[in-house]
Amino acid sequence: MKKIFSILLFTLSVFAATAQEQAVYSQYQIFPNLINPGVTGFDNNYLFLINARSSWTGFPGSPTTYTFMYNGPVGDKLGLGGSLFAEKIGSQTVTRVQGIYSFRFQVQRAKIGLGLTTEFLRRRISGDVLSNPIVDPNDGALEGSVDGQRLFTSSFGAHLLFDEKVFASLVLPTAIRARLDEIPLDDPSRENGSGIQYYIFQLGTIVDIPSQNFKLVPSIAIRNVRDVPFQVDLNLQGRFLEDKLIAGLTYRPSTGGSMAFLLGTRYNNFNLFYSYDVSFGPFQQYNSGSHEFSVAYMFERKKPRVPLENTNIYQQNQ
Repeated sequence: MKKIFSILLFTLSVFAATAQEQAVYSQYQIFPNLINPGVTGFDNNYLFLINARSSWTGFPGSPTTYTFMYNGPVGDKLGLGGSLFAEKIGSQTVTRVQGIYSFRFQVQRAKIGLGLTTEFLRRRISGDVLSNPIVDPNDGALEGSVDGQRLFTSSFGAHLLFDEKVFASLVLPTAIRARLDEIPLDDPSRENGSGIQYYIFQLGTIVDIPSQNFKLVPSIAIRNVRDVPFQVDLNLQGRFLEDKLIAGLTYRPSTGGSMAFLLGTRYNNFNLFYSYDVSFGPFQQYNSGSHEFSVAYMFERKKPRVPLENTNIYQQNQ
């Protein structure tokens, strides 16, 4: 059975011309910037983030992803950021370079952020796959993928925080998608166009219990992303000691069921988080789950000082 799974993984990595273009994270609850450009600069903080994820640990050719991100406010209304993403799964490597732009404003008790990403994506397959007996060496799409597929994508995100308690977000990943190469695909309809049928929606609330110095944060996330099974996340997060210690639990009832556990700390400007995912499906017996680490440095934007009124009597009379 493990050999069958290995062949399946190899096949998926070889014919990755239709592989997912949206990274999967478990720690999007802590760092929503990973998936939602509308959060850029939203809390008036500058963020430097390193995220590493190893999926299906212990299984040959399992996915590993690394994300390096910066974002922060520009003035009182705008936000800017950028990220570099690298993933390897089997014989496939994916590199993404992303620019992030946002606009934030307030309507009475609601804070709203709107964001946009522009992204260049390069996906290539190792030339070693051409010598594999299960591969057709005359496959034009495969030969082109060895040289590297290139895509331009753009995503849209919106984030809302009402009364500092209720939050909601909507992301349209790869809302715009354009091919930058001429590599043939088995499905020509995938080459360009709009991806507005794909979305990530999240809704939650922050329940503050001041007497216990504790906050409870239940939320739900619904994800319908290109080439990834439809997924619902039921999240519960506890924040202790003025948010210095955070623990969380996620249950995903779809695709056989899975759970994710989160633990982390925020001390001064530093953030350190770890999460572990385990599946209830049959494939779990061939791997030791998925691990995700995040290290971040965050600091608040200092507002410019307001100059004092001129109180010099001599100058006032000039």
